[in-house]
Amino acid sequence: MNLNIQTKEKLMTDVTKIDDYLSIGELASMTGIGVHTLRVWEKRYGSPHSQRLPSGHRRYPKAEVPRLRAIASALESGYRPSKVVTATMEELQRLMGLQSFVESKADAHNAGQAEQTSKEMWIESGVKSIHGYDDGALLNGFHEQWGRHGALNFVIHFAAPLLERVGKGWETGELTVSHEHFTSECMVSFLSEKWRQMNIRKQGPTVLITTLPGESYSLGILLCAVVTSVTNFKVIYLGIDNPLEDIITAAKNYQPDILTMSISHVFNPEFAETLLYKIRKELSPKTLMVTGGKGSPRNLPGVTYLTELDKYYDLLVNFNPSTR
Repeated sequence: MNLNIQTKEKLMTDVTKIDDYLSIGELASMTGIGVHTLRVWEKRYGSPHSQRLPSGHRRYPKAEVPRLRAIASALESGYRPSKVVTATMEELQRLMGLQSFVESKADAHNAGQAEQTSKEMWIESGVKSIHGYDDGALLNGFHEQWGRHGALNFVIHFAAPLLERVGKGWETGELTVSHEHFTSECMVSFLSEKWRQMNIRKQGPTVLITTLPGESYSLGILLCAVVTSVTNFKVIYLGIDNPLEDIITAAKNYQPDILTMSISHVFNPEFAETLLYKIRKELSPKTLMVTGGKGSPRNLPGVTYLTELDKYYDLLVNFNPSTR
């Protein structure tokens, strides 16, 4: 009797966790590793390890996706499966970090490739922390890369690609909405502290950073705030979802050299265009208006649209107020 109860409880537990598992076809699609290869690895190395459903079908943990993607990167760099298939994420990072150091001494092309692989390893390590809701590990990773590479490189080569990877993970079903929110909260808390530290006591030209009314995503403008703080510009940060009248009033009061706005996918570009036109009409002709994001119109007169954060940085460092 007790055995039957325990068996039923185990089956119920398995059922409640079914969303955390993938078929081998789904795993192959998310990692770029073929079904046949995954089966060979499991048989030969015991990794990735599958669980059997009561029906007899095999299922693989979603949490294995980041590690397997990191393994794929290691294989592309020349490592043999026997060396990396059973490795932990931490071991893979150390392995690729060492390779990057060795190759930097020998060949510039190989060094660049190894550096890119090392970045990909870090991103997959971050996704692994996101799978486990491990904010300590994720934030430690942020601090480590910020200290090692500096603010600008962190934003362009680590933060932005990680956020893009999480977005794709959500689209494929690897990650949930709660994973995406967890990532956003960690990134928001980290970036908010960092850019404010860099913005203290600045006396240079000003950039007013905000969003359109109705915007709920703050990461875009936070990334812009960090990039702006790297330059000699001082940030005036209004945050998200400000009424149109308040944005216009702030722009008139502070007369910023640049007004920067991030417009996410929640906005219809035509609606965004209407709002931007109203703001542009009220702004001083001397104020440069810059937008970016998936919801931003591309060819609006009087508004500079940028696709990448490094292009935004170039605009800032080459900006000359006297030419406006």
